[in-house]
Amino acid sequence: MSKKQKISFVGLGKLGLPLATNLAKKGRSVLAIDINSDLIANLKQGHTPWIETGLEKNIKEAGSNIVYSDNYKGVADTDYTIILVNTPSIIEDGSFSNEYVIEVIKQTCNELVNSNSEGHHFILSSTVMPGSIKKIFIPLIEEITGWTLNDEFSFSYIPDFVAIGSVIKHFHEPDFMLVGSSSSDAGMDAFMLYACMLTNVPPTSYVTLEEAELAKVALNAYITTKISFANFLGLVAEKLDNVNVDNVTSAIGQDKRIGGLYFKAGGPYGGTCFPRDTWAFLELAKQVGLDADQMKANEGINNSVIDNIVEQIKPSYKVGLVGLGFKPGTSVTTEGVASMLVSKGRLDGIEIYVHDIYSDSIDNIVKENDSVIPVKDINDLYQNVDTVVFCNGDKVYDTAIIPQVVKVVDPWRIV
Repeated sequence: MSKKQKISFVGLGKLGLPLATNLAKKGRSVLAIDINSDLIANLKQGHTPWIETGLEKNIKEAGSNIVYSDNYKGVADTDYTIILVNTPSIIEDGSFSNEYVIEVIKQTCNELVNSNSEGHHFILSSTVMPGSIKKIFIPLIEEITGWTLNDEFSFSYIPDFVAIGSVIKHFHEPDFMLVGSSSSDAGMDAFMLYACMLTNVPPTSYVTLEEAELAKVALNAYITTKISFANFLGLVAEKLDNVNVDNVTSAIGQDKRIGGLYFKAGGPYGGTCFPRDTWAFLELAKQVGLDADQMKANEGINNSVIDNIVEQIKPSYKVGLVGLGFKPGTSVTTEGVASMLVSKGRLDGIEIYVHDIYSDSIDNIVKENDSVIPVKDINDLYQNVDTVVFCNGDKVYDTAIIPQVVKVVDPWRIV
């Protein structure tokens, strides 16, 4: 198999576009594919489609090394296809849907077959349920192409461990690299493809495909356990005299067995990964005949935290929600405090005003509940509500001008 070091990259979402442009700006030739034709049109014009630290610069620096397309023509001229499409949670059981990954594989394989390609290396990055690669994806490739694994084609799994708002940095400086592969040669080949963008020397684990699938889901499931314990400490501290929970978590977080990362009481865990990876871990345990009681506890604590916020809001008639992203520095509102409050009937009967430094955040919340009232000037919000809720702990908002008569709900303790 020739090595042209040319990549087909499918899926230009919140994680995919940063990774594709990271590779391109470091000299890799990237055919960047997404079925969203509007997104592709904007990218061809050099527009940055959403807020992400460093993304605008990345798009510019990728330059002529990246070509954007809404179809698979040209895939056969590449040796690798990196797949980073959405794997949405299935409502019924919390597992991940493989529908978009399957569609990418079908389109890619058909293009390879029609072009009489002699081989290919498939690299998956999307989060999937353990067992999906061996039971579904590899057999599908074999069926369409007639190829043999580790002969004409290889398969690797390099899941991402990045956080919205710092995606580009985390791809450049990962804490570690996890490379699951169908063979040791494939694993090394996949790692070397990524190595061009690394600005550190991360420890790298070469594991089986199945081990990588489990490790990906397990990591976030563990972090939600840590977050939940800190949040439970916060609930306990509220019931005790002369206790500041931040002093407690800061103190015991100095123990290297615990550590301070993700160990601060605040709002419930949210975003595009933590909640759904928790649901998926619950379903995985069920599939193998086990009961993930710790994950159930995490979900219970998460719900208790949002219940506690609702109880602090009541009784109010006009509430202002400030900082709508699920975390500071992003316009993504998925499963954040603001989203939980407005989309699940938690504040029914209450007039809701919303403010954020990012207009996209406001737009996202309005889509979830069109009865909310957007406010551009935060002082206007303070003057029109009887309770203000800081939803993500961002410290950019002026809290000194909050009228004394306004109740403040501040799970992050920023005021």
